Amino acid sequence: MSKFSINRNPKSKEPTDEQINRHKDFSRLSANYDLVAKRNKKPLYKNPKLFLYLFLFAVILYLILCES
Repeated sequence: MSKFSINRNPKSKEPTDEQINRHKDFSRLSANYDLVAKRNKKPLYKNPKLFLYLFLFAVILYLILCES
């Protein structure tokens, strides 16, 4: 049996004026987009923590592959 049902008589699904006004804030939209889409300013090899993790991963991988 299906979890979903088909609505044969759809009601109007237009957003209300309140919902439209809530999403009109372009500065917040732009800030959220920048958080998601823009890359970090610091390159990976200059980030000390990430460099350490990558180095440890490479050493462990090397030790595992050389043992076999």
